[in-house]
Amino acid sequence: MLPASTNSEVHVPCYFPRFYWSFRLSADDDASLEPAMHVYDVYENILTEANETPVHHRSIFHDFSHDIDPATQVVLDTAEEAFCRLESEVEETLVEVISKLRAHRGCRSVQVKQFAFENMRRYFSFLRFRNCGAFKVLIRSIRESVVCSASSGTVYCAYQPLISQLHIRVILRTMLAYLVPDDNPHARSSTERQFMSTALLRNFYDAMDSFCWTLHNAEVCIGMTDDEQEFLLSDICYATLADNYKDNSDCRDLIFPILPNLAIYLLGNVDVDNDEIQEPTNPHKLVNVSVGTECAIDVHLRNAMLLNSYPERLYFSCLRLTTLTLSAYDEFRWIQEHQDYSRLKQRCRQKFLQTQVTKTLVIKGAITLLDLTDEVELIGVSPVGFGSFSDVWKGSWSDRIEQKKKLVAVKYLRKVIFGDVREQLMKRLQAECMAWHRLCHRHVNQLYGLLQTSQSIGMVSQWCENGTITEYLSNNVNANKMRLLVQVASGMAYLHSCQPAVIHGDLKGGNILIDEHGCAIISDFGLSKVMEGMVEQIGSSFFAGSTRWMAPELILPLVEDDGRSPTVTTYSDVFAFGGVCLEVVTGQPPYPHRSNDHAVLVDILRGVRPCRGAARDVYIKHEVAFWSMLEKCWDDLKKCRPSMQEMVVFLKTLTT
Repeated sequence: MLPASTNSEVHVPCYFPRFYWSFRLSADDDASLEPAMHVYDVYENILTEANETPVHHRSIFHDFSHDIDPATQVVLDTAEEAFCRLESEVEETLVEVISKLRAHRGCRSVQVKQFAFENMRRYFSFLRFRNCGAFKVLIRSIRESVVCSASSGTVYCAYQPLISQLHIRVILRTMLAYLVPDDNPHARSSTERQFMSTALLRNFYDAMDSFCWTLHNAEVCIGMTDDEQEFLLSDICYATLADNYKDNSDCRDLIFPILPNLAIYLLGNVDVDNDEIQEPTNPHKLVNVSVGTECAIDVHLRNAMLLNSYPERLYFSCLRLTTLTLSAYDEFRWIQEHQDYSRLKQRCRQKFLQTQVTKTLVIKGAITLLDLTDEVELIGVSPVGFGSFSDVWKGSWSDRIEQKKKLVAVKYLRKVIFGDVREQLMKRLQAECMAWHRLCHRHVNQLYGLLQTSQSIGMVSQWCENGTITEYLSNNVNANKMRLLVQVASGMAYLHSCQPAVIHGDLKGGNILIDEHGCAIISDFGLSKVMEGMVEQIGSSFFAGSTRWMAPELILPLVEDDGRSPTVTTYSDVFAFGGVCLEVVTGQPPYPHRSNDHAVLVDILRGVRPCRGAARDVYIKHEVAFWSMLEKCWDDLKKCRPSMQEMVVFLKTLTT
């Protein structure tokens, strides 16, 4: 046998019906639907928009076409043609059903011919099998058996190509018998099963029985949403309704989102005896298909089940409704299978707001940010916080997505900077805003837009009521500190992985916020980059308050009279992160025995590094390894410091 890794290398894409595209790209007379489909690549974090059906389309059995002989090709073509006929008939039925539902809104049922009803049930149950994990295992097993036999060096390998072709033919004929039952009403007990009984075929027969034949008598019904809800669609085209959120052969209740506001349900909880399965005697008889209206919580549950499967791609029509859906999904974060879709949520929010606002601010080239000058109202007569270079105001913003007032933080560059220096800083600040706008990570503060005044630019971001990480930990002594450090490290690793790398430059506890869910949010990144190279004009006092976290290579240019400016790097960020770890674990900043920055500065110049201090009384899993890693973060040779990604991996070992 080949190693498991070889098997997993065979990629088996899901089958995505063409009529899914045509249905969602055609709004027809339904004004509530947007004639476009947004496609999100979950793994690559890429959000695109499609306005037409893709030109290239993989056939349903494309994965069987690898190295087959002419005889097998004939069987493959027959199976392809049969499926295409079935799909075309189902598409016609769905068009008719959708037309009736739009003409008679609020109806409780819709009539279809019984043969069309049976076709829908057969089509969707087979689509589920085609896109489930069992089908992927089948294809990989076929490919694996060919490779194994070719390398075995036995007499058996001379017959293996023929056996592989026979395997494929039997598999295709068995699936054909399911798709077109009139061709073989006794497919489940065919002589081919008895003639060829290999492990591969036995597994295939079991999968067909479990995923297809058990749904032969399943109930088919329709669910409809109102204008404020949307069924998400994934690349596998369905979601299970299982309580454990798992997709296996025991899951016989399925949902297939056809439109953003319409889904087909296949409910097959009742077991059916193999011998009792018969074809309908009157295929033209009319069948009533139940139609139900889904409430908001039901739609959110359906979408949660889909999102928990962590699909490769997501498809949806409305950016705003998807943002609300993901917000509702966050309420299920207590579930073990909960996935993090914060990046998609941010992408949808940004894109939706850009399509809604009437004013944008061009930062550079085609990069635009929302101009929220007329939409954000500052609260109070003075700032609520002060950073190294900025003043923070509390504001109120009318969120167009959630359609309610939302608290935001508005950060202005300090107003005491005048003249040419201000102009230079404003240009740099705009460049940093452009970089910030492109960022999208769960633990990195999101930039909503900008405010313009005659003297400055205000950056609008999320408001975190829990305050900074140091304030949060002082009020929540039982908080999971290592989990928070992993989150900070993850956000920093993301910043450093960007092209070009985004340097924070002022990482400390005061610049790490805690959101409403108790998660760490990195803020104030990039402002040190704005100040870089301008120490002579603005003075080193702008770095006051951050000295305790600064790497020694940043301190020397501040005290030496040679005109050099401190240059922040990923290495200096790692040094500062070590100080954050110390701050979180001990509840004290680095150099807690020093009362002012001047004394700290002297210690740093003397080569004194931060120490654990009172941390000896704090329990830390693998404590020796933890302190050893912090010492590496504070290494005088900056290139000897670990990367932030290495810190993520290391800290995760302390949380398990």
